[in-house]
Amino acid sequence: MSYSKQFKSKKEIIQSKKVSVGFDGFVDLLIRPVKTRDDEKNCTYFPTIDQFGEKITSLAGRSGNIELIITSTDFGGCGPHFANGLANMGIGVTCVGTMGYPDKNSVFALNENCKTISIGEPGYSYVFEFGDGKIIMSDIEKISQLRWNDLIERVSIEQLVDYFDDADIITLVNWSYLVHFHEIYEQFLETVMPKLSKKDRKIYVDIADCAKRAPEEIKRALKMFGRYSKYAPTYLGLNKSEAMVMHSVLCEGQYQGSLPIARAIKEYSGIGTVVIHPVDSSAAVFDGGEVEVKGILCENPKKTTGGGDNFNSGFCAGLLAGFDIKSCLISGMTTSYLYVKNGKCNSFDDISEAMKMYDNID
Repeated sequence: MSYSKQFKSKKEIIQSKKVSVGFDGFVDLLIRPVKTRDDEKNCTYFPTIDQFGEKITSLAGRSGNIELIITSTDFGGCGPHFANGLANMGIGVTCVGTMGYPDKNSVFALNENCKTISIGEPGYSYVFEFGDGKIIMSDIEKISQLRWNDLIERVSIEQLVDYFDDADIITLVNWSYLVHFHEIYEQFLETVMPKLSKKDRKIYVDIADCAKRAPEEIKRALKMFGRYSKYAPTYLGLNKSEAMVMHSVLCEGQYQGSLPIARAIKEYSGIGTVVIHPVDSSAAVFDGGEVEVKGILCENPKKTTGGGDNFNSGFCAGLLAGFDIKSCLISGMTTSYLYVKNGKCNSFDDISEAMKMYDNID
């Protein structure tokens, strides 16, 4: 099967759709820790998290210095990254998030196809990037102050209904990071969702890294997002780290891979489709079946921060096209691969061309 031709044939349909996303926003400072320096212009970076960790551990009981190079300052947060990925494909997106208030921070210069509505101050993330992953340290003091009442004072319920009503996919992100986001998503469920028109739409949820949240909070969130299924088919996306946390909350024994935990989450939460996307594969359990697809790794990633959000963008583009779940996984992995390889969001045509990597896959 030619996934590339299939994706390309749906370009007009995909670009006619609308997506709305809320409610986070971060300023990302991307950082490379220096391992050795030769001269003013030449240095080597710590290639892996293990090696960086060994350096940190070696300083216990004494002191030391590690040089940091800020490689870029960019917009961040699950919502803006996801929105920008879709907007670069030519899809109309509305992004409601914490991008500066009352004035939007100039770093949030998203693609022109994305309408941005800012409701609060952003968080700040210090993103240490390595060849085998990243470590994100976040300052969430200001963004954590956002409550539901603040949101609806700045954007009325009627405006929220307007922003989300024409969406073919509603995307809700970053529940894990912010202590008041459970309240916001509960209120959105109870106050906004019943007021939306009955059009055929989907809901995609990415709760983000949930390791710091208590097991009972995670269970409560899963049940809450499951209740969104009353209004539309609901999808939950998780990376491997998030899936492993879910396993520790819902299952016994050792982590057995993507499909077993996806089954457990689906059964517990009532969410219709659970998607797990490690860096080397992706899998989904859905009503009527399950599927797992081997991925193609990017050997020399240029930028990893936002890779998972761009997987979500590609997966949702597949949903907008009406593809089956396997095809959605492949469009997600291709979109993420290109983003990580090139260090930026890519166009629809670039993604459809790169999708030839998966043509005729078993």
